[in-house]
Amino acid sequence: MASRRPSLAPPGRESLPSSTDGRRRSSLRLSHSQLENSDDEQQVEEAEDEEEDEDEEDEDEELYQLDFQTAELSSEYWQIQKMVKYLKVGNATCTTIALVGLKDCGLHQEVCQVALKVVGGLEVLLNILRTSNLRCNVGALQVLEAACGHMTSRAAVYKLGGLQVLQGLVGHSQVEVRGLAASVLAQVCALSTARAALIRDDGVAKLVTLLRVDANTLNTDHGLATAVEGATRALWACSVSKSGRAALLRAGGLELVGGLLSASRPSLLVPVVGVIHQCIAEVVFRERVEAAGYTSSLVKLLHCPSPQLQVLATKALARCSVLEATSARLVREGGLEVLVNLLTREAQPYTAALIEKDPAFARDAGLLVEGGGMPRSRKQSMMPDGVGSVAGGTSDADGVPGQDGEGEGHPTGHDLTGKLAFVEGMGAGVGRKRRHTWNWKTILFGVWNAGCYLGFSPRPVASRHHRQEVAGISKCMAESFISRVAVLISDLVAPATGGQLVGDSELLEAVLEAIWHVSLLPEHVTAVKDLNAVPILVALLHHDDERVLTNVVGALGEVAGDADCCLTLLNGGGVTTLIQLLRRTSDRLLLNVTRALGSCAAEEDALAALLQQDGLRLLWSHLKNPNCRVQASAANAICTCLQQESEGLAEVVRSLVGGIELLVSLLESQSESVLSAVCAAIARIARDPQNLAIMTDYGAVTSLSRLAVRENDSLRPYLAEAIAACCVSRETGLLFGQAGAVAPLVQYLETDDSTIRRPTCRALHRLSLEPENCVTLHQSGAVPLLLEMLGSEDEVVQEAAADCLRNIRLLALQRCKAQSRSARITPRGSLSARVTPRGSLSVRR
Repeated sequence: MASRRPSLAPPGRESLPSSTDGRRRSSLRLSHSQLENSDDEQQVEEAEDEEEDEDEEDEDEELYQLDFQTAELSSEYWQIQKMVKYLKVGNATCTTIALVGLKDCGLHQEVCQVALKVVGGLEVLLNILRTSNLRCNVGALQVLEAACGHMTSRAAVYKLGGLQVLQGLVGHSQVEVRGLAASVLAQVCALSTARAALIRDDGVAKLVTLLRVDANTLNTDHGLATAVEGATRALWACSVSKSGRAALLRAGGLELVGGLLSASRPSLLVPVVGVIHQCIAEVVFRERVEAAGYTSSLVKLLHCPSPQLQVLATKALARCSVLEATSARLVREGGLEVLVNLLTREAQPYTAALIEKDPAFARDAGLLVEGGGMPRSRKQSMMPDGVGSVAGGTSDADGVPGQDGEGEGHPTGHDLTGKLAFVEGMGAGVGRKRRHTWNWKTILFGVWNAGCYLGFSPRPVASRHHRQEVAGISKCMAESFISRVAVLISDLVAPATGGQLVGDSELLEAVLEAIWHVSLLPEHVTAVKDLNAVPILVALLHHDDERVLTNVVGALGEVAGDADCCLTLLNGGGVTTLIQLLRRTSDRLLLNVTRALGSCAAEEDALAALLQQDGLRLLWSHLKNPNCRVQASAANAICTCLQQESEGLAEVVRSLVGGIELLVSLLESQSESVLSAVCAAIARIARDPQNLAIMTDYGAVTSLSRLAVRENDSLRPYLAEAIAACCVSRETGLLFGQAGAVAPLVQYLETDDSTIRRPTCRALHRLSLEPENCVTLHQSGAVPLLLEMLGSEDEVVQEAAADCLRNIRLLALQRCKAQSRSARITPRGSLSARVTPRGSLSVRR
């Protein structure tokens, strides 16, 4: 059953004709971007906008195919036809009365939408809007506002040229007309084509004009507040697209929208925060929002009792908290504490399941207080082994949970959760068996039985007589009954679950994303740890929503760098769960899982658990993942694992069939991040002589030498480290010299970056052990650069540069001795005598 919480999608994007009342939640979700590359983030968002627009257009085409025969046979059709007839031929008074009648026809229903379109009512309404009669204009706008809740009506209004008419009414002298016109525009702009047309016609600037009011007057002037609310909802719909956000920025609307955050009307604050949430998907908007101090107002809205406003504020802060300034503001102004409190409330079923499974860990982690503690979960355990039970009474002979012979009546809060779980399971079973036969009678049949078990209906529909009785009920009565049951269930569930149905993870997802972004700074990890959020994150590793799980793992990956947090994760079974998640297929989830395991592998105990449970092999398998980011993250995690001096680790690497070959083959990748991670992993594997020999056989020397000419500062330190690790013998150094890797490495010394200089000096020192490489170094101008390195503050750089110069000088001395010996043996004036230019080197083989 759907939550009572209102949809958080922009206006008009939550409706579909498939449900009973023609509405559903939108599937629009902007992708969570990766934090380290803003360019990739913009590309992902643009691609998602394009895909979303294509989906909407396909969806619109399907919505045009309506069942006209059903509409014409219904009584609503004839009633609407009669009203539209009066609209066409009547005077102003008759038109006003007909508009009032149309408002009472239930235009939110699909059958009424079809009827209004078939009889030409939309054309008449748009013609009325072109008149100067104020009452008729208001009535027509009110009817259109109700009718445009359906996607078909929105498309029809747009095709009939209603967009231009509505834009003209936005500048009307009457406040009520302006507000209603903006509200209808907000719904019509749910269509991508209508939204693009409005932006192209500079309609965003007209809507922004309506926001130029004093925020303090909105608390007293209801009409003005309604007009501003309609304008902000229209801007919310336009800000979904990148072009709409750009138009809003050009018109100066961001500052005006931000100024409305001081208003106290929740209905107005919802679209205001919605606009900000959509805008800060881009980096330029995030910086402007933070610089203007709007994030402080968003932090205050976390305390708002309105669930919809709370979720939107949390989502906006989650997007904006990738900035260090916003993250610091959350910690400084108490926003992080509010987020952790929300996390504790939303994750209570999973936390209770963890307490039930491992009380000792829960007590050590602070989840279970001596003599009290958290109440046990009323929901069945969500742990993998199925530990846990449904609270709230025992099952009777008929299998109805929680009925203890209390008699008829509404269920109490004590046994409500168990009954809802049973009804949910019953509905899932029916859906699997008869998914293709769902209609309103089937829905009524299921709800009637559910109502019996929940205490709303007198008895289950079990016999054939009862089924026939239910089937004979009219559709109107069925809809009324379903709505009544939905309201009653929601009213009873709201006090017990904090206003949220079990399984509604929208707020939880936003809270976790915000905590994840705050934890990106090491100094904030301590604040998260002090608020005891880590054990709750461990419990949420068993959440069934993949989006929630992705944010949980992302947050754990950041806090696992702390030794205490990593120990908590290990003791709570989090490392085992993370290893199991490596078998998933979602790229975003795998990216965070590999990062989290890489952070855990820095601790010896966690690394032992990872190796024991075959985690290294699973990480290695993701080097074949088609996503370059997952490949790079897996290689980084492998590198962290190999960094530890664990006995038998080199043998484990060799035991992975085809593992080294796969790693070397990634040196041909086009991704710089993959190349950097693979080079770092090769530097660790090359410590073992046998593994180095295997990599050399697979052509690692040639591949590394080809990469040396790349001018990429992010790749150079890892590449130089890999070359230095491979040059453990003169033979390997000679191979690098023959492959042409020496001369490009000399250019690395020209940078001021110490992270590049250090591995480069080490690599050149080992390469200089081969005489031919010393000649190349001298000819490439390495001597002056190495002399400069002698003055470095880094002792490793000093020592490596000095050793490299020593090897070059020793070769020069050997040449001088060889020349002296040759001069004494060769007769004076002989044609075989050769004079070597002063200062040059030659190799006598």
